[in-house]
Amino acid sequence: MIRRFIARRRSLLLSLMAATTALGLACWTMLATEPGCLLAQGRWSGSGQCYTRLCLLQGDCGQRASPVTGCRFLQPGDGRGKVYFHLGNPLPGANAQARWPTAKESDGIIQARFEGDRLLSLACPVAN
Repeated sequence: MIRRFIARRRSLLLSLMAATTALGLACWTMLATEPGCLLAQGRWSGSGQCYTRLCLLQGDCGQRASPVTGCRFLQPGDGRGKVYFHLGNPLPGANAQARWPTAKESDGIIQARFEGDRLLSLACPVAN
């Protein structure tokens, strides 16, 4: 009886591991395509990468060609993760004050001030 219980537990554990692996592969496959990325409310980059709202925790929110377009989705009180998701990685040296170029071929700068992980203010020169 104990052997039967152990055998059942072992087969249940193997089934659970297989299901978890299959789910992980399905999610990875879905995020590897632009339609799947957009369906997951991610942001598809020109380099073929999907950035999700977890990008700050994952350590990379990518570089946007025109970060200024993300300004319209942000307001004071938003979390740092949401700001980085919409604007991309800031210029080096960001902590309490983060900066982004408005666009690739522009001299304009977007400035954000944070207190902890909350946005205090956002200065976007030309928010579309």
